[in-house]
Amino acid sequence: MVERGLASEEELREARRLLNQAEEKGERLSLPEALVRVGALTRNQARRVLASLKEETLSTSLEIPGIEIIERTGRGSQAVVYKGRQVSVDRIVAVKILLSKAARDPESRRRFIQEAKSAAQLSHSGIVQAIDAGETNGYSYFIMEYIDGTTVHDMLKDRGGPLAESEALGIILQIAEALAHAHSRGFIHRDVKPRNIMLTREGVAKLADMGLARQAADVTAALDEAGKAYGTPYYIAPEQVRGDPGIDFRADIYSLGATCYEMLTGRPPFTAPTPQKVMQKHVTTPLTPPDHINPDLSAGVSEIVEVMMSKRPQDRYNSTEDLLVDLRSVAQGEPPRIAREKVGMQDALIAGLAEGEPASAEVQAGSRGPGAEPPSPFAVNRLAIILIVILCVSILLNVLLAFL
Repeated sequence: MVERGLASEEELREARRLLNQAEEKGERLSLPEALVRVGALTRNQARRVLASLKEETLSTSLEIPGIEIIERTGRGSQAVVYKGRQVSVDRIVAVKILLSKAARDPESRRRFIQEAKSAAQLSHSGIVQAIDAGETNGYSYFIMEYIDGTTVHDMLKDRGGPLAESEALGIILQIAEALAHAHSRGFIHRDVKPRNIMLTREGVAKLADMGLARQAADVTAALDEAGKAYGTPYYIAPEQVRGDPGIDFRADIYSLGATCYEMLTGRPPFTAPTPQKVMQKHVTTPLTPPDHINPDLSAGVSEIVEVMMSKRPQDRYNSTEDLLVDLRSVAQGEPPRIAREKVGMQDALIAGLAEGEPASAEVQAGSRGPGAEPPSPFAVNRLAIILIVILCVSILLNVLLAFL
């Protein structure tokens, strides 16, 4: 309720006080009803909350083949997650069950199934392992590896500020390796964020929630989603905001950069009163370098994040492997060579354009990636040629009109 803005922590404390008083008097009082009394909820809101709780209670009574449900561990807007035991091998697992309201929505159901399918095609220690999926009594379920730990989101919330640079780099390195595995198999995650990075008690980072993942080469899905902004506002790439159909692995690099930014500074890269305005800032507002927010950061890690979060995909890393090279370098106290090369090329291009000069072939080729052919002189001077042709035609017409 706090995360959805239905109540504040102070209102919850007051509601708990009322619950304790009611219990002492032998009265029956639910938490939503207590929140109505303290003025946090209206009666209609309380009824909706109670209906949602009732739906969760129904889910706990489900019998999933081969699984013994132990306890509920989390709930989202569309699914409930339980801790369970896979009886056949005596293994603790996580069981994600799609709530009946979401199951009635074809798009929510499609994403839920897609999450299971995508996770099943990836096998990496840094990606939460898929075990099984199916349906029972009209409910869809997804059984996956159980992570006994926390998330980066909860870690940041508990700390109330940024992580140490070395700690953040260790986590980002692991997730970048997981993404490199997914990208090498043609998958893009499309929703990298602190909530989707889980940490075991041993400090192993794992990427979770493949609900928005899809094959980069899936043209049909790309066209169906054209013009729609899929992702989470604080971490979404500019091309995802625009609904570009041709997004690729570089969208994940941007979102990982935004996640890293928050880990290093204690705040998201862009904030605004509404999700729409936050997303617009990703497209138009220049990024404040993370070392300007947290001066204790090294210049190297700040340069990496700036390249990761470049507005144009072509200005980011040319591959996830290139990103890993720079992350490992900075982790070892060395400069990020690839990031500095890219920043140097961009600075040279901007300086040349500011002076009214065309960019050099080397800079233009570098901005397109290694192996690209330099532009021809005709391409560079195309506008001048067009203007000359127009001028010649105009002179010829004037001459003809004079004779007529």
